[in-house]
Amino acid sequence: MIKYGTNNSYLTISGINIENFGVTDPPYTIADIEDRSVINGGVGETSVRLDNARRPKQLTVNIMPGADEVRQLIALEKTGVDITATHRVGGSGERVEMFEGVISRRGDMGRAGKSSVTDEQFIIVFNNSEET
Repeated sequence: MIKYGTNNSYLTISGINIENFGVTDPPYTIADIEDRSVINGGVGETSVRLDNARRPKQLTVNIMPGADEVRQLIALEKTGVDITATHRVGGSGERVEMFEGVISRRGDMGRAGKSSVTDEQFIIVFNNSEET
């Protein structure tokens, strides 16, 4: 049985190891942002398959407020460099490498609550990726 918890999952964003995940479950998600392939059907019985040469992704990561990783990601965004990220699960062979990324948005910042605050959320979009 393969363990998919935070003990066995590793997320690195431009060399920053993300370890201080917030309370949101799951702490990060990776999603396609474009179709991988499209089929255009004609009026008759013919169709055309169009394959996307790229695999663009969106990474949404939730980090504990005040964690060092938050300041590091903010500094990374200010530099304007292309962001890379790697997700892997130890022992499973699952791996996603993401390239040519930018921090597109930060999530809502809920602060000064009586009983809770929200996670720091970063939404990063990548132009391309590789998966295994």
